[in-house]
Formats: sequence, C-alpha cells, structure tokens
Amino acid sequence: MMKAMMRTLGLLLTLAVAPARAGMVDASLVSARTAVRPGETFDAGLKLVMRDGWHVYWENPGDAGLAPKIKWTFPPGWSAEPFEWPAPVRLVAGPLTSFGYEHDVILPLRLSVPTGAKPGTRARLAAKVDWLECKDACVPGKARLTLGVAVAADSKMDAAGADAVEQARARVPRLDPAAASGALWDGTRVRLRLNGREPLAEFFPEEPGVFANERAPASVAPDATELMLAPDSGAGTPARVLGVLVVPGRPAVEIDLPVRMGAALTRFLLLAFGGGLLLNLMPCVFPVLAVKALGLLSRGGESPAAARRHAAAYAAGVILSCEALAGVLLGARAAGTALGWGFPLQSPWTVAALTALFFAAGLNLLGVFEVGGGLMGVGSGLSARQGMGGSFFSGVFAMVAAAPCTAPFMGAALGWALTRPAAEALATFGALGAGAAAPYALLTSWPALLRRLPRPGAWMETLKKIFALPMFATSAWLAWVLWRLVAAPVPVAGGLWKPWTPQAVDSARAAGLTTFVDYSAAWCLTCQVNERGVLASRAVRAALSRPDVAAFRADWTARDPLIAAELARYGRDGVPLYVVRPRGGEPVLLPELLTQREVLDALGSAPPAPEHR
Repeated sequence: MMKAMMRTLGLLLTLAVAPARAGMVDASLVSARTAVRPGETFDAGLKLVMRDGWHVYWENPGDAGLAPKIKWTFPPGWSAEPFEWPAPVRLVAGPLTSFGYEHDVILPLRLSVPTGAKPGTRARLAAKVDWLECKDACVPGKARLTLGVAVAADSKMDAAGADAVEQARARVPRLDPAAASGALWDGTRVRLRLNGREPLAEFFPEEPGVFANERAPASVAPDATELMLAPDSGAGTPARVLGVLVVPGRPAVEIDLPVRMGAALTRFLLLAFGGGLLLNLMPCVFPVLAVKALGLLSRGGESPAAARRHAAAYAAGVILSCEALAGVLLGARAAGTALGWGFPLQSPWTVAALTALFFAAGLNLLGVFEVGGGLMGVGSGLSARQGMGGSFFSGVFAMVAAAPCTAPFMGAALGWALTRPAAEALATFGALGAGAAAPYALLTSWPALLRRLPRPGAWMETLKKIFALPMFATSAWLAWVLWRLVAAPVPVAGGLWKPWTPQAVDSARAAGLTTFVDYSAAWCLTCQVNERGVLASRAVRAALSRPDVAAFRADWTARDPLIAAELARYGRDGVPLYVVRPRGGEPVLLPELLTQREVLDALGSAPPAPEHR
C-alpha cells in the first residue's frame, strides 16, 4: 500500500512540474488494408512517434506513468480487439523505474468488419486516444483520430501499413516453453531459471505490484541463467511469474510459469552439502585429507567398528567447527558487524599461527619430530594421549585450513543462510560440514575397502615425505599472506586493474562504461586460481583493457566493512565474487570458478560505449 501511494505521488509530482512542452508525441492510425471485405478481420495499429528524448508507457507502466488508451466510435457491427504490446525498455529516473517506449512504437490490434457491411460503402472509424508523454516532466497527451476504410468485394492491401504493423507485431512477445525451465521461491526471491547463458536478460513483470520493477540481478552458470526476482514491497509470495523476457539480439518471449514453493531450505542444504564435498578438492583442504589417509593406512589392522568411531569423531570436529563459525557470523550480524567466510585469515595473528602449524605438520611428516606414535594428531598435540580426540581435532584443523577456499555452491548457500533465521543458518552450515566430512567418513566406514588397504610398511615413510611438500607449500603461501596483511598495501597495477571504491565504480558507470569488479583476497586460493588461469590470460586482459570497460579490484585481504557490505548486497558472505555491470544495465554475477568464455561473454555482450566519449 505504501509503495502504491509513493508511485501515485511520484506520478502527481511529474505531472505538476511546469513548464513542460506538450505535443512532443505524434499519434496516427495505420492499417494493413485500404479496402476490406464483409466479415473480414484485418490488422491495424496506433502509431506513436516521440521527439527529442520523450517517451510513453507500456501496459504495466511501472513505478510511475499511464499506459496509452484508445476509445473507438464505430459504425454498427464493427469491433476492435485490445492492443498487443511490443516488448518495452526500462526507464529509470531517480528512485523510479518505469517501462515504456522511446523514439516510436506501433501498438498492433485487429479490427473486425461486420458480415452485413455493404460493398461500395466507406466506413469512418473514429478513435479518441490518451497517453502520458514524459521526459524531464510529464504532460498528458491526447488526439482524436480517424481511419477511413473502403468496403469492397475484394480486400486491398496497403503495403506500407501492412509492413509497419507486421514489424510491430514481430516485437510482441510470444510464449516459448523452451526459454525458461522453472521458477523457484527461495524464501526471499523467485529464482527464474533460463535455459542458456544469458547475462543481459531482462524481465518485465506484466502485472503491477507483484515484482519489484528494478532490473533483476543475473547469476550465470555454464548452461543456465537465474534471474533473482524480488517481490514488490508488501506483495507477499508470488504465485506465478508472468511477464516478458528480453534478451538482446533475440525476439522477446512471454513467460508464464507457476512458482514452486517450499523447497528453499532443502535446495540450499543440498547446495551447502555439495559445496562441502567439493571443498575436499580445494588445495587448502586436500593436504589435510592426505594426512588422514596416512593415518588410515597406519591403522590397517583396526576393526571396522573402531574405524567408524574415528570417522564419527572426525565428522564431529568438522561439523561443530562449521557450527561454531556460523555462531560467530550470526553474532556479528546481530551486533551490526559484517563478517564473512575466511574472516579468521584477516587477522595477522591467526595467519601466523596457521603458518607455524602447517610448517610443523610438514616437519612431523619428514620425521623431524613425532606427535605421539602416529599422524592422527596433526593439528593438535592432544592426539598423543586421546585417540578419538586426535580424529576430532583433525576435523577442526581441516575446517580451519578450509577458511581460505570457497568451493562452488558455497558462496550462494552461505550468503543465503546469513540472511535467514538462526535455525536455518545453522542447518545450512551443518550441511556444509557434513559434506566436507562425508568422503573420509564413507571411506573409513566401508569394511570391504578397509580390508583391501595395503599393510603398513617402510613404504609409508616415503609417502609421508611426499605429503610433507604440500604442507610446506601451504605454510609458504600463508607466510606471503601474512606479509600482505602486515606490510604496506600492495598498489594495484595501473592500466588494467584500478583500485576499487564505490565512488570510482559509480563514476565509471556515469561515464557510460561497462564495469568489472573482482572482489578478491590474497588468502583466497580460489581467487588466485581464477587470477592466474583466467583473468591474467591474454584474451581476458584484452577485453578488460577495452576503452569502454573499467576493471576494478576490491582487495579483502584485510577487513574492510565497505567490501563486506558489497558482498552482502549481492547475497554472498565471502570471496571470490565477480560482478559485471554492462553500460546502462544491472549486475551480472559470474560463477566462483571462472572460465574465459564466461568472462568474455559477459563483457562481449555489453553494448559499445558512445562514440563521443
């Protein structure tokens, strides 16, 4: 109700602004026929030509505006169908977002001739047309129009009129079941899933007051795109997605899909579990799993029941660590502080401790010193006297080591969790921990596999020395992160990357540039992989260096509340995050693991900058 009142007030304010020049839109009627037969239906349309940057509105005008209306005066028996509406453009003026047409538009319709019409006569079709024409101000427009049509035994085409109406009707969206595969309510937004990679897709709601009129952010996957449709203020949960989908270079399509309900938590639990599984493949966690594998080999004669107890202790360490992290993040949220995944590595003391811990683990694997009689206690000296405790603290150590890494699915799942009530957030973090613990728990709980493990022997000493190498590599990398934290900030290289500030991005967008923002951190290994494997490639560097593109790097190595707020704005709780904003468009979020194709597609599909710039 409040937003509707604000829309009405906005419209009244635009109408009240004076002076404004009237008559900036020329209206006329066009017809595909100059002569028609009795009983025939033929194509016609209302043509509106806007001058000097003025515009008119679509059937759903958005936050402010009025759609064109037509009232006919017909001879007896004649009739007209309603307007068909070509796809609109989004019109943004300050806080108001509207939908309409610029330059010129034809609103097609169909006229019907009565069967009793007499050949040799001429019908006069009169129409009273009203619209709202706007630029810096809005003024009502109106016209009284007539269309003369001859009734004859044979119809006669008006070539120019027929071509104009046909082109307008080609812009009218049609249903296409292949355009979208579904719409899912995730608890806060409707996720409209499109088939294919469409980073510049726009959705225009057909009914006012259902969805917010601002352009929906897009999340792009290799074979699909999700548009995040926010409900209009006070609208409640939408039952259907009804509107128009516009993709540059393709015909507009109509979307009419039911919204699937009740699957939000389940979906994000599955995303978090999948992210936990993939976390085991990240370079910050894999060395710990290698050590756990050695521990499993050293207990080759252990009973399956004992192996399962160790697996349960390890899983408990992983899951409880995730829940403890969730508690810290929720507490920070309650206190009005924004933290995210990886926040412990924004502390030099934590990084220094981890550097020493990984170095000590490497020395332990080389045999320089031993922690107890085996490797169960990597990450904690408690394991020397507490067998189950060793497995538990190995799980804790695995999750501490996981802090620098963000696996696929994790960012969206944890970002969503931190916007939800505590119970849902804890469940999501618990699912992440369960996914991270699952491979080792499954391995140690499989009796047939345990019986096939090789017997302990001298060969394990060589394997231990090999596994020491990733421990030392991780320690060296953490030492570099520590240097980045305590030393003076490393300046961003000129030419390609510019230092990020909200003001710098706003200035670039105001200048008509496409912006690419890389939210990154030195301790984020996924960020470093993307940087060296994709962003530093020749093709991507050339795209980012184009004169119509401004590339920014937001370095979150040390805590920065501005960057944390930006991450939360996009529904993420950690890095990496890559945001492309095409010139005049809304954000496109790229996946956490980049490919050259995804980056080039997002940048290449941006419209070119104005020549005068």
